[in-house]
Amino acid sequence: MKKIAVIMGGPSAEHEISLKTGFQIVNNLDRKKYDVSAIVVSVDKKFFFAKNTEELSANDIENFENSPLFDSGRSPCDCASLWEGTDLAFLALHGEFGEDGVIQGYLQTLGIKHTGCGVVSSAIGMHKILAKKVFESSGIPTPSYSVFRKGDGDNKIREILARYSFPLFVKAPQSGSSKLMYRVKTEEELRQAIEKLKDECKSILVEAGIKGDEFSCPVLEKDGVPAALTPIYIKPKNAEGYFDYNAKYLGESEEICPPPHDKETIDLVKRVAVAVHTALECDGYSRTDIIVSNECAFVLEVNTLPGMTSASLFPLAFSVDGGNFSGLLDRIIENA
Repeated sequence: MKKIAVIMGGPSAEHEISLKTGFQIVNNLDRKKYDVSAIVVSVDKKFFFAKNTEELSANDIENFENSPLFDSGRSPCDCASLWEGTDLAFLALHGEFGEDGVIQGYLQTLGIKHTGCGVVSSAIGMHKILAKKVFESSGIPTPSYSVFRKGDGDNKIREILARYSFPLFVKAPQSGSSKLMYRVKTEEELRQAIEKLKDECKSILVEAGIKGDEFSCPVLEKDGVPAALTPIYIKPKNAEGYFDYNAKYLGESEEICPPPHDKETIDLVKRVAVAVHTALECDGYSRTDIIVSNECAFVLEVNTLPGMTSASLFPLAFSVDGGNFSGLLDRIIENA
């Protein structure tokens, strides 16, 4: 029986979403195949281990520091012995420390296999600006953008205003789940968004808004060969018409799978998602967010550790293609 350790939490702005992903994975791993443990990484990067997960509840995970099922937290360098006997780490982390290559490097140092992408593709995929450079060099369309760096001032803002029309999207380059992202419609809002993000990141991505239909397309490997699942058409209910945090996690969007689009559009989205997965040399699985406008598919970003909550898109697409959640977890483990 394989010993699987599910790692969740972390110091990023997506800590709570990661806990939901982790609990969903722990709950759906086949106990006839796997001996499952849970590891929560606190916001200050301490590791809390729960070896017995048979009775682990969502409340235990949310309150891991006080749950009797978890041991006391240890720093990453003080818990190497607790990994002994682990066959595979199932990564349920998002954002900083989880999706950016850091945890991947840590596990590889310990000699522990893990799900998902390696260090390099994780780091580049997580950094929206660097990922765009890979897309551009690979001939993959992506919305036009500018980078506002620390030290830039009014000249850079004037340059942005001269180059683009509103709306614009202002993003921290290493945050996901639509956190630390703003849609701006005026110069004042642009300045406010940049000011809010200045202390969060070294560089700020300012991206042109593109009007079109938004899709999210999962890619899942089989025997090392990537193949796209059925894309999900994202139809936000908010007046601004974009896939923000509330649209993703609070039910303020329609997630339609299969999409009500023609075969040519769906095939285009699938081809581009596989091209992104290949260009970044992703492993196992990924999910790419795309806007189709005037028969061109523009890549917004790639998710190298897609969410696995009950509201997540990857499990939805896998179920539409005839699978179930436990089967999806089996495939991810097999790929790893």
